[in-house]
Amino acid sequence: MPLALGPTRLQLAPDLTVPIAGAWLPYTSQISQELPALQEAGRSRLGTITRIDVNWRNFARYPGFDSENSPDMLPLMSITADRAEVTLLVIPPRTQSALAATLLRQAGRCTSSPGSEHSHLYRDAQRILRRAALQCGATDANPVG
Repeated sequence: MPLALGPTRLQLAPDLTVPIAGAWLPYTSQISQELPALQEAGRSRLGTITRIDVNWRNFARYPGFDSENSPDMLPLMSITADRAEVTLLVIPPRTQSALAATLLRQAGRCTSSPGSEHSHLYRDAQRILRRAALQCGATDANPVG
C-alpha cells in the first residue's frame, strides 16, 4: 500500500526537454512506496510511465543537499513515459526544508519573489541544479530552461 504522507511534491518544468525537467521531494528514503503517487502526479504531463531508472543503490544513505557529507553524484531519476522522457533531480528527504522548497520551485520554473535570486538559498539551489545538468551531460549553463 502506498504511503499517504501528503501531496506528492513534484515540480515539472514547462519545457520537458531541458536536461533537468523537474524535481521530486519524497517524504522518506523508502521511495518505492511513494512511486505510485509520483506516477499519478506526473500522468497529466508525461502520460503513462513505462520505465524509471535511478543512479543510486541505497537512497537511505543520502544525506541532505545542505549536509557537508552530501555526495558528489546527485540522485537523478530518468523517467520514460508515453509523452516524454525526462530527468528529475530527486531531493533527499533529509535536505533542509527551505532549500528543498527552493529547489522544487526552481526546477519547476515557478516564479519567485523579487530579490530572492540574491539569497543564499536561491544561489545554492542554482548550483545544485547546474551540477545535476552537468551530470546529465548538458553543456548549457541554464539547466532548467
